Amino acid sequence: MFEDYKDKFAHEGGEPERNLALVGESGGYLLTTLKNQLENGGYNVSLVNNLSTMNKLDEDISGCMIFLDEDFIADDKLQIFIRDKVTEEGIPLFMVGDQAEIDSVERVIPSKLVSKVFLRPINVKDLVGSLDKFYESHTVDSRKVILAVDDSGVMLKSIKNWLGDKYDMMLANSALMAIKSITVRRPDLIILDYEMPIIDGKKTIAMIRAEKDFSEIPVIFLTGRQDRESIEEVMEYKPDGYLLKSMKPYAVRKYVDEFFAKMETQKKINTLR
Repeated sequence: MFEDYKDKFAHEGGEPERNLALVGESGGYLLTTLKNQLENGGYNVSLVNNLSTMNKLDEDISGCMIFLDEDFIADDKLQIFIRDKVTEEGIPLFMVGDQAEIDSVERVIPSKLVSKVFLRPINVKDLVGSLDKFYESHTVDSRKVILAVDDSGVMLKSIKNWLGDKYDMMLANSALMAIKSITVRRPDLIILDYEMPIIDGKKTIAMIRAEKDFSEIPVIFLTGRQDRESIEEVMEYKPDGYLLKSMKPYAVRKYVDEFFAKMETQKKINTLR
């Protein structure tokens, strides 16, 4: 279920940011060896052995690895905290243990929340290499795809500049080009100009909603008008949100980031029902 870790795994420049919470009883030889090997491999490791230390961790962690032992298996509160944190924040979760240990915590932490399991006995070096491959595969190829639709080339270029370093951008200068683009490659989000000539935004969204294969693609309207009547008219077509062309670039970026974050949170909540 964890298909998109771009936000957690990379700086804006694209270099991986690997801040890992390693949960386990400190002092053990294997856990210490694992921590050292991870740090040698470029990971920033914070060792966690109880709820208090987990709660004090910086929020910007890009992964949580649980080294299963008797203390963790007996600590329901810590299990619940970790379960809720990875669900709400989209953090990948890794487990190290034997099958019996993994089965014993599944009543609190469902297997669908676990990104990768490392069964004992483990080779620490191999584990770090496998973790590296996981990071690489979820950093390079998993950017969300956004289709921006606007009859203004200047506006399209601006949107691409604002979002293109983080998202995979597709551009279309008309409704017909947008529909053609969707049939070739399905976007994760459409940012749609409401006021376009010939086929405007409301007709375009109607065309998208009418196609079974495309009807559930989220659509956010982009409009230059912000009077109450215009906004109410926009909302009549049940878009997934709306952006004003007068918004500052950072505000547009924040809006889109938060939109995807809410989508991911809702998807994870749905899988737990």
